[in-house]
Amino acid sequence: MLHAVPSVTQPDHAREFLYSVLENAEVGVVVIDAAMRPLYVNASARHLLDAPSGTIPEWLTSALPPLRAQLDRSAQAVDRVCYGDLTLRVRLRALSQPGVAMLELTVAQAGGARQLAEQLARGLTLSTADAQLLALLWRGLSNEEIAQALTVRTGTIKSRLFRLYQKLGVKKRPAAVLRAAEVLGHQQAPLEAQAA
Repeated sequence: MLHAVPSVTQPDHAREFLYSVLENAEVGVVVIDAAMRPLYVNASARHLLDAPSGTIPEWLTSALPPLRAQLDRSAQAVDRVCYGDLTLRVRLRALSQPGVAMLELTVAQAGGARQLAEQLARGLTLSTADAQLLALLWRGLSNEEIAQALTVRTGTIKSRLFRLYQKLGVKKRPAAVLRAAEVLGHQQAPLEAQAA
């Protein structure tokens, strides 16, 4: 895990290496300063926030002060932030550099499962069953919750997930969710437009 933001005293190659690791992370990563301005926003976070320039949208910045206050009392702060049909799980952790913190962003829920499944089936050329499974992953359900929703055993879900990951060319759940995010990002209106 990341323990510090690169400082100016670190060699350039070490800083570049750290940023390349962060840039390719499957989870959205935003490093912010004490004034809650972004110092770094990785590709996953830019995609989730629909912010190609790396800015943090106001709907997220307005949720940060309570998280920052909670962070002052403990090692981390976790909350869910809703915007339109999107619900993000936001985890804020302090870094070793004073005033600097890291936001980890993951999708907790987005839209209705049926609508998502239809979009995913078209966008990724998946069967209806695979698209439904991916939509439930996108919504943040655990294997057990997916099994209950589909009225099958948890072992069946594990097998189906393994085959779905192979079809998507990924190895883990976060990467599958990012594949879904790529499709849904192109087929849904930008987040700013959803709020209007």
